[in-house]
Amino acid sequence: MNEQPSSLYGNQPEAPRPQPPSLMDQIAGVFTAPVELFQRLNKAPSWAWALGAIIVASLVVTVIWGLKVDVDEMLRPILERNPQIQSSQIDMIIEMQKKFIMPFSILGALFGTPAMLAILGLFYWLVGKALPQDEAPSYLQAFSAAVVPGLVKLPLLLLIAAICLMRPIGGLTPDRIAPTSLGYFLRPESLRLQAVLFNVELFRLAEAVLAFLALRYLVRMKTAGALICVLLPLLLSLGFGLMRAQ
Repeated sequence: MNEQPSSLYGNQPEAPRPQPPSLMDQIAGVFTAPVELFQRLNKAPSWAWALGAIIVASLVVTVIWGLKVDVDEMLRPILERNPQIQSSQIDMIIEMQKKFIMPFSILGALFGTPAMLAILGLFYWLVGKALPQDEAPSYLQAFSAAVVPGLVKLPLLLLIAAICLMRPIGGLTPDRIAPTSLGYFLRPESLRLQAVLFNVELFRLAEAVLAFLALRYLVRMKTAGALICVLLPLLLSLGFGLMRAQ
C-alpha cells in the first residue's frame, strides 16, 4: 500500500541551516558592518577561527616583544619603589625574570587568552539569561560575542610587532608601545594618572563599542545588561592598572 504524502503538495524540503560567517567575513564585518555581522552570528554562532587568529597574533607580538624588551629597564624602577624588596635582591629578581618572561608570556597567550574569553563569555551568558531582549541566549552565542569583537585589535597587534622590529623599545610593555592611547602622548608624573591615560586607547574603546553591539544583536540582551557587561570589564581593567601603578 502506497504511503500518502504529508500534505497536498508532498513533503516540503527543510530550510537550509544558516552558515556562520568565515574568518575574513568576520574581520571585514567588525570594521564595516558590525550589526549585520552580529545578526548573522546570532543565527549561526562562530568563534573558533576568530579565537585562533587572536591567539596567533598575540603569540607573534609576545615573541617579538620578548626578544626586544629590556627586562632590567622595565622592572628595576618598579622593584626600587617597593619597600619590601631589599636592594640586594633586585638584581637576582631581574635575572630570574629574564629567564621566565618569554615562556610565561607564551603560555599566557596560548592559555590565558582563551581562558579569560571563556570567563567573559560565561559572564555574558549569565547576564543574558537574566536580562534577555526576547529568548535567553546560548553559551555559544555569548562566547562568540566575547571573542569576535577582539578581531578589531588585530591591526594594533600587528602595529606593535612592527614597531618592536623597527626600533628599540627599552623597557616598554606592549600596551605602551603604539601611539594609540592618550598615555603615549601625555606623560604626567603621577603613575596612577599615567595608568588611566594608557587605558584611554583607541582600539580598546572600539572593542568596547563592538562588544555592546554584539551583546545587543548577537546575544539579544537588553540595553541595561549590555551596558553592565561592557562597563564592568572596563572598570576592572582600569582598577587593575591602578593597582599595578602603585
